[in-house]
Amino acid sequence: MSEASVIRTNGEKLAYYNFDKIFSFNAMWMFLIGARGLGKTYGAKKKAITAAIKKHEQFIYLRRYKEELKTAQRTFFEDIYQEFPDWDFRSMGNEAQMAYMGSRDDKKRPWRTIGYFIPLSTAQSQKSVSFPRVTTILFDEFIIEKGAIHYLPDEATAFTNFYSTVDRNKDKTKVFFMANSVTITNPYFLAYDIRPKDNEEFIVKADGFMVVHIADSKDFSAGVYKTRFGKFIQGTDYAEYAVESGFADNHDALVSAKSAKAKYTYTIETKQGTFSVWIDWTGPEYFIQEKRPKQEIVYTLMPEKMREGVTLMAYNDKMVQYLRTGFRNDKVRFDSAKSRNAFVEIFKR
Repeated sequence: MSEASVIRTNGEKLAYYNFDKIFSFNAMWMFLIGARGLGKTYGAKKKAITAAIKKHEQFIYLRRYKEELKTAQRTFFEDIYQEFPDWDFRSMGNEAQMAYMGSRDDKKRPWRTIGYFIPLSTAQSQKSVSFPRVTTILFDEFIIEKGAIHYLPDEATAFTNFYSTVDRNKDKTKVFFMANSVTITNPYFLAYDIRPKDNEEFIVKADGFMVVHIADSKDFSAGVYKTRFGKFIQGTDYAEYAVESGFADNHDALVSAKSAKAKYTYTIETKQGTFSVWIDWTGPEYFIQEKRPKQEIVYTLMPEKMREGVTLMAYNDKMVQYLRTGFRNDKVRFDSAKSRNAFVEIFKR
């Protein structure tokens, strides 16, 4: 896919995702975030299969849970097989296989394993498994959309452990993280401090080890909005992330600078991060900050994080209740949308 491909809907051309720019960064982890149907997964699958044919490399198609994986596995080749007319493809167990079309007799022609279907939830059991020929991991829908499923406990660490198992510190394995722009409050953006900004398509992190592409889908969305379904959803929250690549929770509500009179009171650890809490008693107003003072009083909401010098805080403790009351009365401000979204777990209880 050296050039952007196109798909057609009702005779209209829709711009398809072009991988050229993100590959130019030579990153190992590539986050592709864009509109639904933009071609992120299609293009990544095409590249992985092409590498299997030309270089005898292998890939891993990763989903979070077995149930998701089973559904995706059944149709994995359905939209891509026509790109490779000389080959047949099939899923056998947890393996993706292909065979040359020279013979139609399955008993005579060899089927070659080109990839593996693995759920991240059971990846811990793969520690002793070797993947010497795997050079690509396709992690589809790494950001969860609203629904019944949940992120895994400490998911970013779980993925890093799995990646280490596959790559074995050889710098041979590249990862495509693919998702719609549902929410900036996800384990990966939080773990790696990824902060999407307006008019910033590419974000480079960790000395170039990872690059994030918030795809500009204006051309694509213009074509979608000419369809009957596109006209139906235009202007909705669904269209914002599914068609326009906009994060619905990436806004400035309740975000403001800390007042000069605000005094540090304590630091609180949550599942989504650690924050300092400041109070301006003339308001009174609370200010929640990621930036923390050198000398601090630390409370944790996680019993497993208990250690010397830290106090366990329960969700029904007075300090948390005061925060909730302040939030209900519009008296809490945050240094960023990321902090606000991460801190919401306290206010939901």
